[in-house]
Formats: sequence, C-alpha cells, structure tokens
Amino acid sequence: MTPDPLTRIVKMGRKVDPIIFETLAQASSSKFQSPVAYHFRTGGKRMRATLVLLACAACGGSIEDGMNPAALVEMIHNYSLVMDDLIDRGVVRRGKPTVRVQFGDSIALLVAMLYREALDDLIEKCVYPKKIRRVAVQSMKDIIEGERLDLLLEQAGRQDPYLKSQRILSPSFSLYVEMMGKKTAALFKAASQIGACSARAKFTIVRSLGEFGWKAGLAFQIMDDVLDICGQETGKEIGKDIIEHKLGNAAILTALRYLPLSKRSEILATLRSEKVSQAMMMRARGLVMETPAEKDCREIAEKYLNEAKGHLSVLRKSVYRDGLATLSDAIVSRTF
Repeated sequence: MTPDPLTRIVKMGRKVDPIIFETLAQASSSKFQSPVAYHFRTGGKRMRATLVLLACAACGGSIEDGMNPAALVEMIHNYSLVMDDLIDRGVVRRGKPTVRVQFGDSIALLVAMLYREALDDLIEKCVYPKKIRRVAVQSMKDIIEGERLDLLLEQAGRQDPYLKSQRILSPSFSLYVEMMGKKTAALFKAASQIGACSARAKFTIVRSLGEFGWKAGLAFQIMDDVLDICGQETGKEIGKDIIEHKLGNAAILTALRYLPLSKRSEILATLRSEKVSQAMMMRARGLVMETPAEKDCREIAEKYLNEAKGHLSVLRKSVYRDGLATLSDAIVSRTF
C-alpha cells in the first residue's frame, strides 16, 4: 500500500528520535527511563520536527543545524500532550494507552516535568540559543493560555472553582480561533520560526515563516476537530471532544448554526451532562454529521492553507520550499 503524502514527508522528522532518546536518557535515572521514553515510543507523526527541518533547509541552512532545534520543538509538543492527557484524563493516544494510564497520574506528571526541564539541554545545543529560547518560551506561554481557554469552553465535568465561575457558554467562532491559535497554531509558528532562525535567516523571512506556520497550524487544528467528530480510524477516541464536554470544536460550533433549536439544545444538553455516555456521544456526533459542518470546516481549513502557502513566496524555489507546501497540503487532506 502506498503511504499517504503526510506519512511520506514526515519521515524526515524521525531523524530527531535518537537525539530525543539520548537527551531523555541523560536527564533521567536508569530506573525512570522506561516511563520517560514510553510516550515517544508509542509513535507520533513528528510533523513539527519535520517543519523545523524543512524551514531551516528552505532558508538556506543545513539539515544538521536544524536537528537539535527540531528535537526541541518535538519535545515541547509531546510535553504538552502528556500534560493534556493529565488534564483531560485521556485514556488513548496514538492507539495506545496514555502515559497516565500506563504508569499512573503521578508518574505521568513527573515525566512531563522532566520533558520540560530537558528542553533547556536542547536549547543550549542550538544555533542562536538566546533567540530560539525566546521563541520556544513564548510558544509554551501561548499553549498554556490556549489550554486555559479550551478548559473554559468545556460545558461540564470539572469542579474547579475557577472554571465553574468563568465557563464560556456561548463562544463566538473568533474566540474559538483565538483558543486554537494559542493551543495549537502557536507551536507550528514557533517551529517555522525556529527553523528559519537556525538557518540564520533575515528577520523578514523569519516573520514570514512564522505567518506560514501560524496559518498552517490553524488549518491543522480545524481538521483535527473534524476528524474527532467525523473521522474513522484516527488512533484517538472517536468523539473524544464530546465525551470531554468541549464546545471548542470547529465542527460542533459550525453544526450548531445549522441545527434547529431542538437538536441544538440536545447537543448542548449532552455537552452539559455530568457524564456523557457512549450512546449520548454517538447521538450528538450523528446530529453534527447531519449538517454541512464538515464541508464548511474543510473550506475554512483550505482558506488558511492557501494563505499559509502565500507566505512561502519570500523563499527561493527549492525542494525544501516545495516540501513546506506539500506538508501543509497534507495537513488538510489527512484522514488521521
């Protein structure tokens, strides 16, 4: 079977795995290395690492100069995933038990903390560590703010006093874009900028690559939302956002605009139930799929994709610039 375009192109990102495993081994005791390495051994697309390497090479740098920065960005991403699974009580990721399920919440928290501390070791090995540290730290701050907004868009299920008092019940689509921009697109932006910085690119090019990454990241998250509701074999729990009471999903928000009041109220009632059963999730998912929400979301993702590729015009033509365009295309056309 011929691999899909995304699988083919992100093979480049796998080159950072030895750096990641070596960094984690040096940062942890021998008896802790199995839990620490587990999350990376479960798989992952290494899309963000590939983005760093392609951006670096497209800006005239060497793949070698991009390796540690690519490992750094991949570490940030996976740090956020382990934390996200703790916050959301995630059970499955990449088709396998999450770190918290495999080893327990306390160990998963320690694993995430170690990832965060190991980031400094990688930053010190990068070209222009000060500049790269600034971009990396800002992206992590954005991810935290995006996670906060995502939690506030949950309609039930948590007893945290802050979340109960600040919950957002009627979000606009623009607020959703702000949330996903920080939670997801910020790291795509950082990956593109860090790749350009590693190639010693001019500020204008770094800025344009950041815009490319930002728009590509928005397209990616919209498609992730679509696949959560409308996908089949994704390696994640289908309808996970519904089970987790999340109103911050592009497909759900779009569907609510189409549905009659009774069906709209049914979806909101499901999201606001203290516990969402499998039957409730499937019913809500079916209601979303009755609407043109998937089509609309794919069109929005395509719009962001075309805008993203427009920012690549600042780069000279090369196989690496073409690779960035191909990667962004594959983000929208993916089925997992």
